[in-house]
Amino acid sequence: MNLGAEPSTYCRVCGTGHIGRSTCPGELPATGAERPGWRINIETPAGHEAIGVLLAPSHDQWRARIVTFPNVLWSAPGGRGTLKFVGNTREEAEAQARLFVERHVEAKRSPRRDGVALVYANLPKTPGGSARPPIAVAPRKASRLPVRFGLDGLLVRGVTVNVSCDGMFVGLGSPADSGRSLLLHLDLHGHTLSLNGLVMWNRDHAEPGRPVGMGVRLSEPPPIYQSFVDSLP
Repeated sequence: MNLGAEPSTYCRVCGTGHIGRSTCPGELPATGAERPGWRINIETPAGHEAIGVLLAPSHDQWRARIVTFPNVLWSAPGGRGTLKFVGNTREEAEAQARLFVERHVEAKRSPRRDGVALVYANLPKTPGGSARPPIAVAPRKASRLPVRFGLDGLLVRGVTVNVSCDGMFVGLGSPADSGRSLLLHLDLHGHTLSLNGLVMWNRDHAEPGRPVGMGVRLSEPPPIYQSFVDSLP
């Protein structure tokens, strides 16, 4: 999928957007298994469409590619290969790709269809030819819990709107920017859990049924948190 952006903004070698040859990370080959990450479901004039992010290590970095299911990889505008995003961690690469998709969806004014649990599709095949498994999306469960985190030297307080085994949506008036790493303190049954998270997206204005806040992906949430989520109806 070519998004029609200016060709000069994307490198013809690596497929990422950067300035100057000296910052080019190279071709970014996958040096490990490429696995599915975040995905979104939208409505288009042609019908339902699912877009997702594929993540793979590339030497000492991580790369992310965007795919429209079942197997259409997004191409770098003006480039010779697929559009890629690179980060020092899996979460950084995924956050960049997710932000790119979110902006694309917003620009197209495509209605979102959140809450679809599975995408049953044939993903792009591995170099060995084996098809990748379908993406499983952790179900969201409504739960209101106090949460605190530091942001630019200030203590910010919010409340969870919903939680899943690997993330949460935190409602608050001034959400953190996408791609921001946070140390969150969640009050759970009289205990305070310290959780590491990455802001994957935010909403800075309320919509019907969609409060202001931010979606946070948790890094290695502890068993006590996962057990709590499992116990919710």
